Amino acid sequence: MKNLFLALLILILLEPFANAQTWRRIGGWGNKMTGIAWVNDEVGYISGEHIILKTIDGGLSWTEQEAPIKNRMWAVDFFNQDRGLIVGENGEIYRTTNGGASWQLQKLGTTAALKKVKHLDENRIYIVGEKGEVYRSTNGGESWANQQVGTEANLNSLHFANADTGYVATASGEVLKTFNGGNSWSLGSTGQTKILNDIYFVSGTEGYVVGEGGTILKTTDAAKTWVLINSGTERDLIGVAFNKNNINVGVIVGAMGTLMRTVNGGLTFDGININNSQDYLSTSFRANSNIVFAVGNNGYTISSVNSGGSWSLRLFGVDNDYTGAQFRTDNLGYIIGEAGKFLVTSNGGSTLTDRSRPLSVTFKGIAFPSNANGYIAGEGGVILRTGNSGSNWTSLNLNTKLDINGLYFSSNAAGYAVGNNGFMAKTSDSGINWENISLNTATKLKGITFFNAEVGIVIGEKGDLYLSPDGIEWSKIAVPSNEDFRNLNILDEQSAVVVGNKGTIIKTIDQGKTWKKIALAFSNNLTAVDFLDETYGFIAGEKGLMLQSKDGGETWTKMATGTFQDFSGISFGDLSLGYAVGENGSLFSYACQVPDTPTVIFGEKNICLSQQVYKIESVEGFEEEFEWRVDGGSILEGQGTNTVVVNWETTGRNAVLVRAKNNCGNGGTQGLEVLVSTQPQQISEIIGEGVVCQNTFEEYETEDIIGTSYVWSLTGGSVIEGQGTAKVKIQWTTLNTQSIKVTPSNPCGNGAELQKSILVQDKPAQASNILGPDMVAFTEEDYSVTAIPNSNFQWKLNEAGGKILSGQGTSKITVLWEKEGSYELSVTPMNACESGEKRILTVNVNIITALSKEEIAEAGIKVFPNPSSGKVTISTSGISNVSGITVVNTLGQQLNQVIPNPHVFEYQINDLPKGVHTVIIKTREKEYYRKIIVN
Repeated sequence: MKNLFLALLILILLEPFANAQTWRRIGGWGNKMTGIAWVNDEVGYISGEHIILKTIDGGLSWTEQEAPIKNRMWAVDFFNQDRGLIVGENGEIYRTTNGGASWQLQKLGTTAALKKVKHLDENRIYIVGEKGEVYRSTNGGESWANQQVGTEANLNSLHFANADTGYVATASGEVLKTFNGGNSWSLGSTGQTKILNDIYFVSGTEGYVVGEGGTILKTTDAAKTWVLINSGTERDLIGVAFNKNNINVGVIVGAMGTLMRTVNGGLTFDGININNSQDYLSTSFRANSNIVFAVGNNGYTISSVNSGGSWSLRLFGVDNDYTGAQFRTDNLGYIIGEAGKFLVTSNGGSTLTDRSRPLSVTFKGIAFPSNANGYIAGEGGVILRTGNSGSNWTSLNLNTKLDINGLYFSSNAAGYAVGNNGFMAKTSDSGINWENISLNTATKLKGITFFNAEVGIVIGEKGDLYLSPDGIEWSKIAVPSNEDFRNLNILDEQSAVVVGNKGTIIKTIDQGKTWKKIALAFSNNLTAVDFLDETYGFIAGEKGLMLQSKDGGETWTKMATGTFQDFSGISFGDLSLGYAVGENGSLFSYACQVPDTPTVIFGEKNICLSQQVYKIESVEGFEEEFEWRVDGGSILEGQGTNTVVVNWETTGRNAVLVRAKNNCGNGGTQGLEVLVSTQPQQISEIIGEGVVCQNTFEEYETEDIIGTSYVWSLTGGSVIEGQGTAKVKIQWTTLNTQSIKVTPSNPCGNGAELQKSILVQDKPAQASNILGPDMVAFTEEDYSVTAIPNSNFQWKLNEAGGKILSGQGTSKITVLWEKEGSYELSVTPMNACESGEKRILTVNVNIITALSKEEIAEAGIKVFPNPSSGKVTISTSGISNVSGITVVNTLGQQLNQVIPNPHVFEYQINDLPKGVHTVIIKTREKEYYRKIIVN
């Protein structure tokens, strides 16, 4: 029972996928719908601008039929389910004898627009048109004769009450009538001159005509006289029809959503409100029922099941030729078109938000490098930028009036624009500034894309294709086609496909250097191409053509779309969901469930050179195969299944890759990185501090070899993080000499151990007492402390009393004392951990103090008075052989000098400046000093 339930569940899940593997229209048509006619309660037709629609289920659904040419058709009528006519512009008639499966084009030899057609029976058919032209066929439409009806006014509508009695509404406000099956016609006045648009008779004598300015007229005497009915509106009334089962009930449709209804044979008409303001151009009751339809602009088709009392919207579209689209996700997309159209959808096209600027130009290029940031460009050099999905736009300046046909942006800031007359420009600042690039051509360039950051392709008309290695210099490449190219797409880093007119497809597999032409069984102009990956791709073209490739664009098959509108753009938001846009508001989606990305690859990912098995999970019952790829090895068996055997052949960082595929396309790729090793390599070095501080954290690392793990061990500390990797964090806790070791290991075994010695220190103790003189003169003196291993010493003088000549950083320095005073000489021990406590020595610098080694208190030397006012007497009677007497100030500057006389023992020195000075008395044996003060 469980297996049966699972099988049923799988079938239920698969059914929508199978049914969704095609293109379907989202919403309705945007074409102008001009006429509607019913063959019976089930079969009906709509004519319009470039459109023929048919229903076989009473209007619940409609299918598009292919017209012989694209033209605006004004009216449709069928004799039975097989034979019918549609008439339109330029005197053209479409005729079918097989229910619209095929239509034959006929021309009446006139350029007048044909406005109405009516079958009287299988053979007799009437057509009326502009310029008073009436045509009759008596052989089922195979040939036609022109009838003269006595007026050149435009004939807008035709209605036969029976096989003999017919009436025509004219633009001159008159009514043509025949009572002999159209053999002759007479023109009668209605008492009005306004344009009459439609006419309907419920019997041979009672009928209605409607026209511009809210005109409603009724006759009960076969158009002899007419009564004006108050409509209550000034809007143009365009179509009228009555219920065949109740001739008192009728509806009128008109401009700006005008709907009116009578239930009393025209005595009064009620206005009916609907939630739109479209112009409705035609209305018709479905055979013998109360169901009535009306058609109008923008593909609007409405219906009522109560003879016009209330209405429901059946079809609607956008009357705009879309020129391109880009979908960023499965639901988020952007569409551009004529008349400045820019539409946004966030729900896969179910609703479209119009964020157009008030511009009349046609946009031709679109590029959204991210979900919200994008660019659109078009005619006259117009280019706009948005950063919020089109809620606001910034106009950019390309400095050209040439049409821009293509855009490419690799990021929000960097991009290119191409257009008519060989125009090409690039920007790197989000379009604020543009740099023109010359291709030396006047060709109309249509598209641009890049293989990577450097190599790009530009296409144009007449088979022109340009290649660049850097985005700046471009050269023309020979290609096997001279047709106009329309679009291009990159498959992978080497391959690209270009499409163009008359079924042209060319492909490159060497980044655009050479191209080959792909044979195609279709000659339609191809307008757009998009690839999901390097294998699955789609091409859109004219007349609803859609092609699919499953082999990288080498071969193509046609897909059903159910439309004959021209496609202009195609874009896939993800691997399973794509969109196509085209003329008359055509918007199509393609849904085909590609396989999910495999969730995980099971298998060893850190191995020695060997054979290994890799596997993914698969769901039984889903038709999919698995494509495996291996970097660094080869697949021995299992390709296409969910399990493969791999022979690893190359060491290093390798990979196993797998994706599932079915007839919808390729799923996402899942990868597993595999590290393949041989015996561990010898480690050459442990990088990190060799001298460290206690209770600190240090990092150590060695060469990181792919596929290798590392076992760290140590003394005097512990591994905090990184064990098993090439880099660890260590906390050192024990003083003195310690060690750190590392051993490399991989699946092939262990390598040789490597060791490094580490000295663990604490902060240094205070330095010893400073050894050296503490009373000095202007001399060089040595100072020292006891050396501490692995430490240095920072010496410092607190003031500028001298300078350290040498030894900074060591335990011994030399100081040159230069200025008298008292100074502090300090020393601070330092190591890699911290600074120790400093030691200080106070040093007194004094020239007298320094030289006091010599006796200065000799009894025979006198200097007086002291203090003095600048005049002193020096007596040297107690010493002999005086060679010089000098007075210097505290800076050592000489203030006075006396040359002694051997026979003179007393000298006077005058005019000494204020201050403390020194008298120096020199003999052959020694020097004597006296300090004096001058006030």
